[in-house]
Amino acid sequence: MNKKEAIDYCINLAKKADENRIRPNPFVGAVILDEADQVIGEGYHQKLGGPHAEVYAIEQALQKTADLSKCSLYLSLEPCSHFGKTPPCADLIIQHKIKKVVIASLDPNPKVASIEKLLAAGIEVEVMNEPSAITLNRRFFTNQLKNRPHYILKLASTIDGKIADYAKNSHWISNAASRQYVHDHLRANVDAILTSYKTVIQDQASLTIRNTTGGIQEANVVIIDKNLELLQTQYEGLPIFYPRTASKIILITAQAPSIQLPENMECITGTFNEQGLVFSSIAAKLLELGYYKILTEAGSQLNSSMIQQNIADELYWFIAPSILNDLNALPMLGLDEFRGLDKKVQLSLIETKLIDQDVLLHYRFN
Repeated sequence: MNKKEAIDYCINLAKKADENRIRPNPFVGAVILDEADQVIGEGYHQKLGGPHAEVYAIEQALQKTADLSKCSLYLSLEPCSHFGKTPPCADLIIQHKIKKVVIASLDPNPKVASIEKLLAAGIEVEVMNEPSAITLNRRFFTNQLKNRPHYILKLASTIDGKIADYAKNSHWISNAASRQYVHDHLRANVDAILTSYKTVIQDQASLTIRNTTGGIQEANVVIIDKNLELLQTQYEGLPIFYPRTASKIILITAQAPSIQLPENMECITGTFNEQGLVFSSIAAKLLELGYYKILTEAGSQLNSSMIQQNIADELYWFIAPSILNDLNALPMLGLDEFRGLDKKVQLSLIETKLIDQDVLLHYRFN
């Protein structure tokens, strides 16, 4: 196995993890090669608070040889060098005198300084900066480098970019298979769903996770509601207020409520301006709540605001094979201002997928 093959092996191992079990930790895979470049140990991070990938790989390798001094360790992410929920993996690598460590991507956590530690112990280190390893942990990198949640926008539109007709009717633009994909792959793999109070009212939304098998799971919901409109008695029967046992409704408001909220509901006071919520004002609180990865399902105003504030990280765009052909229909995006091409937002395509007759385009914001 050559170096590139070993790194790809690590990345594929890392992908075996269920992100819901490891978040906020990153995906990590590890493989140990002997002198003949044969795999003698492998592992991946499986559970928050559980052993790291390096531990599994080293334990497995030790079952084949007690001497790892002539072996190389390949990692999808730089090993930790500080005490967290587990001891530093860098210390374990040094303890077993592994000859060389090849790292696919550096850890953005400022607490991590393993390369210096390994080099000081006489271990050869090579950093590859492999793009696929960085892409794999895009949520983790956002959390660490930008100190905010990783935001995913979900849009479903006609070919001409309409999300609803002139009367705001949007049921249904995308097909049933696309809607199920949203539940199985998007809603089920985030910490919360973000929307606006207008969308909750307009769509009569519950924002639950409806499994392919027919089961229904609760989901945390973050609702931007500057003036706490949803607390009015006329809205108390909305589907979003179903009985909750394992989730919360977080209302983002301009000022704290004067009434006692139910146990499953909480308010976060944010800063608002003429364009709406200033997202930087709530970032720390959302991370504190454990909302590291958030899916946005809302209208054009909120979507456009997030892009304008440069906090949208990914876009899942479901395009239905239809054209509304009406200027009065609701567009999926658009600020009420003149913008030249010099202000265009650049994206990179990650994946395309055909879902029945809908086209799914998955992008990363650059």
